[in-house]
Amino acid sequence: MDTTEFEAAYRDLLRLASSIPDTASYAAPARDDIDWTLSHIALSDPLLTEAARDIHHGRHAVVDNQDAMDQVVIAELIASTTHRQRVAIVRDHAHVLREALSAVPDQAADSPVLLRLFDRAGEPLPEQRMPWRDLIALRATTHIPGHTSRIKTYASAEDRTPDA
Repeated sequence: MDTTEFEAAYRDLLRLASSIPDTASYAAPARDDIDWTLSHIALSDPLLTEAARDIHHGRHAVVDNQDAMDQVVIAELIASTTHRQRVAIVRDHAHVLREALSAVPDQAADSPVLLRLFDRAGEPLPEQRMPWRDLIALRATTHIPGHTSRIKTYASAEDRTPDA
């Protein structure tokens, strides 16, 4: 499976996230959202890796993101790591996911995946099916770039904040 867009999206996210120091003095809502976002991605990539391996081996794949949206699980990850550590986790998990995606044969990339998704409030969304290729394209062209754009807005605002 071609991972060009996937790699570009993660490269942008990781470049930006790496540029934020652990001691960045963002307002609490911005810092909380950055921490939440990186934790959410760190928790969701292994779920996608597992699904990629299922697709690769011809098994039925299910993506259930409940743990990656669970506020308690995310809070525990935030409390037990620094910003730099969360960036490293995202980088490591993205690498493993990219390797799993690369192993998926092109003909298998059209396999349907059952999506059991939850929103940020932990509420379930209607189940749906989507071709694996479309799910990964959505992640690479919308999901990860959307997170990157939001973090970039915070970083830009911080750059404009005068020193006290």
